[in-house]
Amino acid sequence: METIVNEPIRPNRLRPVWLVAACAAAGICFAARAQQKPGATPPAQPVPEAADAPQSTPGQEPGEPDEMDQAALERAVTEAQAESLEADAGVPAQVLEVPAAAANAVVQHSDHVQGFALWRKAKLEKDFYFAPTDDGQKVRFSIDPHLQGQMQKLLKMYRPVGGALVALDPKTGKVLAMVEQGDGKCTKALYPAASIFKIITGAALLEKGVLPDDQTCYHGGMHGLVGKLLQDKPRLDRRCLSLSMALAKSANVVFAKMAVKHLDADSLRKEAERFLFNRPIWDQPMEQSSAQIPDSGLDFAKSAAGFGHVKLSPLHAALIAAAVGNGGVAVEPSMLDAIDGEAVPPSGSARLLNPETAATLRDMMKLTISSGTATPSFRERHRNALGDIEVAGKTGSLSIHERPFKDYSWFVGFAPADDPKIAVAVVVVNGLKWRVHAPYIAREALKAYLVGGPLGQPPVARRKHYKRRKKHG
Repeated sequence: METIVNEPIRPNRLRPVWLVAACAAAGICFAARAQQKPGATPPAQPVPEAADAPQSTPGQEPGEPDEMDQAALERAVTEAQAESLEADAGVPAQVLEVPAAAANAVVQHSDHVQGFALWRKAKLEKDFYFAPTDDGQKVRFSIDPHLQGQMQKLLKMYRPVGGALVALDPKTGKVLAMVEQGDGKCTKALYPAASIFKIITGAALLEKGVLPDDQTCYHGGMHGLVGKLLQDKPRLDRRCLSLSMALAKSANVVFAKMAVKHLDADSLRKEAERFLFNRPIWDQPMEQSSAQIPDSGLDFAKSAAGFGHVKLSPLHAALIAAAVGNGGVAVEPSMLDAIDGEAVPPSGSARLLNPETAATLRDMMKLTISSGTATPSFRERHRNALGDIEVAGKTGSLSIHERPFKDYSWFVGFAPADDPKIAVAVVVVNGLKWRVHAPYIAREALKAYLVGGPLGQPPVARRKHYKRRKKHG
């Protein structure tokens, strides 16, 4: 398999000087404000909140574990144009950080993606959200009103402990929706990545020459991880899964065994850095996602399967999905669509994967929907909820058995799988009472954007039935 050659991040097209200056004056590209609190998103149309009804909540997906002056401005633009040094194949992808200019014309977004400073002022006019700047210009946002409204309505209706959704256009980086509910935060790396990290491990395995159809046999359960299960025992290893199906079914033991055989801590750390862990992401506001990879042993195996000390923000998760769908290239996210009718172009991009690896991962992620952990959530009345539209994705779930108890549910993905128009990341935090899970929310987001129509019904929670023991008298 081709070894990835990291390309330097490049600005796709520099903004005109007047546009950068306008951003500075308007506060669209905002200066570092570490203490500023996020602004509230414009509310969707009021809807009656659903009463607590645990009987109608979606079930847990099968197969997942329970667990400026002009001179300064010109200097800034010149620096932004400077090409990065070519990196070796084994070095993580370089991330362009746009330098600050006079009056912070090109600045670090310390709290939110570009444009969020004005988002609190946005009002819906016909088919777009708009907001005025302090100097009288008119900003049009990239947020899709129907998608934003439907997702606000859905999360408000189920009222989980926390929930966050980010939707992006994979090709342009435009933010299509950004919704928070309860304790949910879109730009904060508060959430254990769980099996979403299998995307990173899967990419590392592919780049080491493991083929999608290569099988690993195992014994014991598919999800439990103890040291003795990592050993090959031909007499006991009677069940086998390919790398593709291990990703689709989120098979922890298979990922752990493959990682121990084919990877080491250094290679997995480098892969995580390629996917923008443990490093700033451009000058974006999101907290740095962290991936602590142990040196060896069972702890290393658990981390490779997604159950180490790895934290992820929903915005970063959406970027990961978008990059896989976009042939391995991540585009810097922005909420700005136009200023006074002048389109705001994408400002930067980064190659995270070579095209071959990205295409293989995409095909593997299709199986999550067609025959894996997300299959029940993406079917409605025994049919595909999105009709003929193919989806690629990955689920994740993890329960923290502490006080307060928290059940984390993830979905990241994109559609249409072979030519994506939208990438989405959803994280939902439930307490002891399940309210809704992330794959259903993601399904409805994809459906709202690509198909339209009313919200669909969630899958019914699976319940265990216990037989009563007969009393013997």
